[in-house]
Amino acid sequence: MQRFAIFVDGSNLFGCLKSMSVEVDDYQAFFTYLYKTADTQWRLAVGASPSADSILQRVYWYQVGSIDAWNLNDPQSQAYLHDRFDNNKQIKNGYMATAGKLLAGKPNSDVSLKAWSLCFEEMREWYQGKCAILEGMKRFHHSVQSSTDLIDIFEIGHWKIDLLAHTCEEKGLDTRLAVDMVALEANYDVAVVVSGDADSIPSIQLMKQRSKHVGAAEFVRGYPPEQKGRGFSSKIKLSADFVARIFEMELISKKLARKVIP
Repeated sequence: MQRFAIFVDGSNLFGCLKSMSVEVDDYQAFFTYLYKTADTQWRLAVGASPSADSILQRVYWYQVGSIDAWNLNDPQSQAYLHDRFDNNKQIKNGYMATAGKLLAGKPNSDVSLKAWSLCFEEMREWYQGKCAILEGMKRFHHSVQSSTDLIDIFEIGHWKIDLLAHTCEEKGLDTRLAVDMVALEANYDVAVVVSGDADSIPSIQLMKQRSKHVGAAEFVRGYPPEQKGRGFSSKIKLSADFVARIFEMELISKKLARKVIP
């Protein structure tokens, strides 16, 4: 019996689905299909008998679970951000131009205060939006995990944010996925990795040295190769033993995903 495990970078998965303009409602059915596709490609790659038994043992799904904590009502936080605003001439000048139009003819000190006020309110709105997105993701994760006993969702990634620049950087998710591929090696014989991050490559190579087979999932726009398709590049598939290609139109035709308007 060959035991399959699927290791999923949730951000990468949703990015691929979004690029194909599809959404999935039943993730157990979706991952079962991914497993069956991977099983077929694994047998071709290693010459396994078509009658050999296999099973999808587990799906390990890694998601963002936290965000930098900011209390924007705290005077110290406001003072720190105001200081950063004053020292970032490029950003400040943009808000000064907007404030100058709103306060035409007013003293520069009034314009400067208005510029900071505009910037701070945008920061607050942006941060509240990110927090709301994260809470929505958490509700979604709970819904998925409560609907199946096949999927384990780990909320271990963290969003590191820059309030002034309105940027968000994901930390920790890919590292934990790569570590767990090694730590959980007793639970599987064949691993399928859903990730576009090269951080997983050393773990893939190590698992292959330990006689595990490792495949990469590739999501492809359009139809299977005999018609038309364009995949998303991933360095991981160059290190994998096999590639399981999941086509947009097959997901739709099998009712595993539905098309959405971008």
